[in-house]
Amino acid sequence: MRLDDYRFDGPGDIGSAEKPSTWLCGIEFGDSENINPALVAEEGFSVEKQWGYPGGYNRKAHKLLCCIEGYPISEAFEFAKERSIFASPDCGYMLTNLFPENCLTVDTWSAEAQARTGFASKADYIAYVRNVCFKTMRAQVKEHRPKLFIGVGVTHERDFVSIASEPEIKCELAEFKVGNHTKRIRLYPGETPLAVVPHLTSAGGLNSNESIEMTGKIIRERLL
Repeated sequence: MRLDDYRFDGPGDIGSAEKPSTWLCGIEFGDSENINPALVAEEGFSVEKQWGYPGGYNRKAHKLLCCIEGYPISEAFEFAKERSIFASPDCGYMLTNLFPENCLTVDTWSAEAQARTGFASKADYIAYVRNVCFKTMRAQVKEHRPKLFIGVGVTHERDFVSIASEPEIKCELAEFKVGNHTKRIRLYPGETPLAVVPHLTSAGGLNSNESIEMTGKIIRERLL
């Protein structure tokens, strides 16, 4: 894939203005569970397979979507199977990422990544994607008009906002505690409602069913 050709794509349903879908957007594909569309087509991407991935990102994504739709988190697997979440081109949900390069962590920039992209540093690569690809990705949001855009990873909040929201829309901050840990959800109402949530697998993220349930409830009540 040439970087200047990169656009939102991914397992699931990109939707349309007439039949909008929910987009769940991470930061970048992980080396351990590359879920780019070409591999999905080649290998399949069943809900059962997604629930077995190491790290649990897809499993927690299904749980979050289940709670946003108002179902108990205990029904997440059945919910995901019934709707073929990310596994069908007309399921109503798409899984995608801001940046196309496969990286084990957000700090990783291997020799292989340098060779594939032509960028010696990750900072230069990210700057290029922002300056070149984000315009196309923004146009896609305008065209497909997702009914909800979920940005996963608060450190990239401004990236999600620049692509999915409007500069005049103010952030509504929602906070709640799980034990002694405060979770913060950033909400941007608008033509394309945007929720920026903590990462689904990080130590300080949405790492419990309780935190996922609360996040889903907040998004459902304030944005939908």
